[in-house]
Amino acid sequence: MEKIRSIFMGTPAVSVPLLDALNEISDIGLVVTQPDREVGRKRKMQSPPVKLRGEKLGLPVVQPERMKANPEFLARLKSLNPDVIVVVAFGRILPESILNLPTAGCVNVHYSLLPAYRGAAPVNWALVNGEKETGVTLMQMDKGLDTGPVIAVSPVEITLLDNAPRLFEKLTDVAVELLKTQLLPFVKGERVPIPQDEELASYAPMIQKSDGALDFSMPAIDVHNRIRGFQPWPGGFATANGRMFKFLETGLPEDSHDSLPTGTVTIRERGLFIVCGDNQMLPILRIQPENRKAMDIASCINGGYLKEGDRFESP
Repeated sequence: MEKIRSIFMGTPAVSVPLLDALNEISDIGLVVTQPDREVGRKRKMQSPPVKLRGEKLGLPVVQPERMKANPEFLARLKSLNPDVIVVVAFGRILPESILNLPTAGCVNVHYSLLPAYRGAAPVNWALVNGEKETGVTLMQMDKGLDTGPVIAVSPVEITLLDNAPRLFEKLTDVAVELLKTQLLPFVKGERVPIPQDEELASYAPMIQKSDGALDFSMPAIDVHNRIRGFQPWPGGFATANGRMFKFLETGLPEDSHDSLPTGTVTIRERGLFIVCGDNQMLPILRIQPENRKAMDIASCINGGYLKEGDRFESP
């Protein structure tokens, strides 16, 4: 059976398994990704993971500086006569000239159950808000922000110990299967996309560094959710004794039997805890003191970075 003709657009590592999946079920005429960027203090040039994977697969790769007002790029896309363009975390807004180019349009793989959590950071905000379920949506793109009709969805459970990297892994596994099973029926006209209900829409804006600031006057479960939702960046951070600490992993809150001020550090046989606003204690499992490497909590205590009675300041 003749494979459909496709183009893939994506940039970070999370896009790579979807590129592999699309390569299995279609003939990819072109991989489009963002330009190489300087990273780190040494400003070393780094290629996007999608570029590296595309080249390894022997696929043609392009890295346009802009999507609009780029007639050469548009002409190349048109010359491939694609049935569909699949977009996964590309990081660029597509102009209508590209959205309308493929026979079946452009398809986005989005990590939420649309119309919930439209936007740049759906995985992170679902965790921060304590959601018990999220999922993957296959959506036909239009000119709005994640507003296009839905082709297929697949729900995914969120556990209280999931953090953003773990949840990304779970969602990517589901996304691969969804793309493999639902893209071809859509392109062939066997699946009709369903419009989204605008009244149910919610948003997941791009994360700012300031989002990671922790306030221990909040309930312990809310602090836990912020820490796990903002891994690995910006993380959850707070200051004690004039030193900034980045919180990398926490356990589930426990009841406190002491009347201690919020933000107070208390050390028990089971480890180190911080008292939160609902008089529950949040167990700290991994932490990174300012200008130090990440460490487990025993190393933190033994190194004298935190001690009984220290108190984290509210922002």
